[in-house]
Amino acid sequence: MKGLVFVTLLLLVSACVKEKKAITQTEKVWNLDIENADTLLRHYIDSITFLPLEDKADAMLYGVDKFVVRNGLFYLADFRAGKIVAYDAKGHLKFVLASRGGGPKEYLEIKSFAVDSSFIYVVDNYRHKVLVYNGKNGQYERTLNLPFVAWDMEILPDGNFIFAYIPYKDGTPKIKLDKYKIFRTDKELNVLNKLFEYKEGQFDFIGRPCYFTSSEQGVVFTSASSDNLYLFAGKDSVRQIEVKFRKGIPEQQRQNLELIDENGYNYWANTPIWYKDYIIFMVSYDGFLFDYVYNTENGQLSKNDSVNAYKGLLTPVGTDGKHLFSYLNDYLTYQELIEHGFTRADKEAEQHLEHEGALLVVYTWH
Repeated sequence: MKGLVFVTLLLLVSACVKEKKAITQTEKVWNLDIENADTLLRHYIDSITFLPLEDKADAMLYGVDKFVVRNGLFYLADFRAGKIVAYDAKGHLKFVLASRGGGPKEYLEIKSFAVDSSFIYVVDNYRHKVLVYNGKNGQYERTLNLPFVAWDMEILPDGNFIFAYIPYKDGTPKIKLDKYKIFRTDKELNVLNKLFEYKEGQFDFIGRPCYFTSSEQGVVFTSASSDNLYLFAGKDSVRQIEVKFRKGIPEQQRQNLELIDENGYNYWANTPIWYKDYIIFMVSYDGFLFDYVYNTENGQLSKNDSVNAYKGLLTPVGTDGKHLFSYLNDYLTYQELIEHGFTRADKEAEQHLEHEGALLVVYTWH
């Protein structure tokens, strides 16, 4: 892949389930003509503000792999660092969950996490556990046995859990697995149903930190094995939306990353965020990655202006339903954006970023 150029260009089924239920048939089709997207994304944005995140040594993150807004808190996870950092709405640090280790209250990895009204749930595939911590203070509560391997986890609207396991070419776990990509469980991790069966030898050509995003509409799921988008809205409700990229991957080449990049095919580079009537996502185009907004009401597809960074959208990490949030911890990138018209932060936020602090970039839309 030629590289992530979003910032630089800103400068510039059937289902097989335990109960034998069937997936909802395709309810609509989205045609995404990436090549001819307009450059009017900024017209959606009403204002941009900056929220400095309190800076303490144990709260430092390399980046944000997953972002959740719940219980009046922002939860930011860095899987490489093995920590989850929680801030309140004013950016004050509430607690840091950094319990990596071999003890009974610790995890060997954070592969994913989810948050409900009471608890944080941490997926540790090394120990085949989900560790449960208090969502308000990060204190350990209990441990659940995980009966499968999961790359991502989310809370469904009915309060149950949904997990995703995506097979990779050279990443098969050394344990016996039921060959399904989606598992829905109750709060004690008892499997309720399984969806998206796959066959031996089927795998995704590329992975990602998260396969789910949560929205007011439900839990969104995509993966590299298909261009379709799925929305889990309730107990047995699965909405399927067929997505057609103008330069989509031919089926016979879908597992060959080299050919995919060589031919510049379009594919989801992340799981879209469903925000109000908009789908915000990153897509590969000619080997580069760009951010787009799709208006589900009128079918308009927009992207950032390639030269003018005025009201430019930095790749969002999540939403609270009212705002979109991006994470910024690079002062040099910020300076370059400012030179090309990006909204300037106040002096306090600028100094915070300059001294290796981090900001949430808060977007309010029209």
